[in-house]
Amino acid sequence: MSATASSYLLTLFGTLALCCALAFAFNALVDPLWYFGGNKVTPVNFAFNERLSKPNLIAGREGDYDCVIFGDSRVTLLPEHKIAGHRCFNFAFSSGAPLEFVDYAEWLKARGFAPKLVIVGLSAGDFRSIPPARNVPDFIKEKAAPESPFLAYMSLDVLVMSRRTLFGKSPLDRVYDADFRCRAAFVSRHYDPRIPIRDLHTGPFDNRAPIATYEKLKSVFPDAKFVGYASPLSAWAIAEYEKMGWLASYTNALHDAAKVFDRFTDYSVPSAMTVDPAMTYDGTHYSEVANGKIAATLLEGGADEALDLKALTEDETQSAYRAQLTRYAEKLKLAAQ
Repeated sequence: MSATASSYLLTLFGTLALCCALAFAFNALVDPLWYFGGNKVTPVNFAFNERLSKPNLIAGREGDYDCVIFGDSRVTLLPEHKIAGHRCFNFAFSSGAPLEFVDYAEWLKARGFAPKLVIVGLSAGDFRSIPPARNVPDFIKEKAAPESPFLAYMSLDVLVMSRRTLFGKSPLDRVYDADFRCRAAFVSRHYDPRIPIRDLHTGPFDNRAPIATYEKLKSVFPDAKFVGYASPLSAWAIAEYEKMGWLASYTNALHDAAKVFDRFTDYSVPSAMTVDPAMTYDGTHYSEVANGKIAATLLEGGADEALDLKALTEDETQSAYRAQLTRYAEKLKLAAQ
């Protein structure tokens, strides 16, 4: 090989190496997949793929926590730092399904994680007759380590994520701050009860499949206290369930699910929180104020109108819902006009 060809190849490989190094450095600085503690340029972390990012965030730090939280996007907004007496990792992610929570719990257990407390947030979508798709990364299924950041961060796709983090809009309606506490991206947007909730029509509700899955999830960490709660849901949605004849199947599904848990609180019953459009931006994702109240009462009770489903029969639960719909009937009517 001639000296000119050798020089050309060295220059080519040197240029490629420099480009890869610059891409890695830029991606590591913005850290869109949360390998290195998040964005060092701004205090905002976008959630491009929480199923990948949250394992990266906890990997190697499992010993820092004695509590884990599972749920869908509604539960990502639960302020884990306000769960008194525990160090909780919020493992909730967008469109999370109960079967996926089992996979992630088994992955954590394989890594030596042994929590004292497991919190599960339930939503109406958990009880669809057709369950949500299961979308779990291969390394979670195989109980392996996440992909190395040295491979992930030399990707052009991740480079696009980094650029969007600095100069674009969040891919979700939620963002994470520098401490990875989830916040609503639309801080000034209030829920309009006149606009139908996109995923409202998920009933009637089937409680069979998820019950078995919650039991399986509980068995992964048998020594942990198992606490569940129903996420708040717009009172207008509950009124719609009643109108469509689905309320009984919804409350019965929650009541049956509660039997699996050591403690279960229902925050989806109509209440001052769920008849206040300022508490939510879409009728299902609730504000920091609302979720702060949930975190403060989840373990010890004391929520004004939430229901302790461990202490009620199915008939009493349905009666409580209907009584609350009657109590707030005027507000529901006026706000929907």
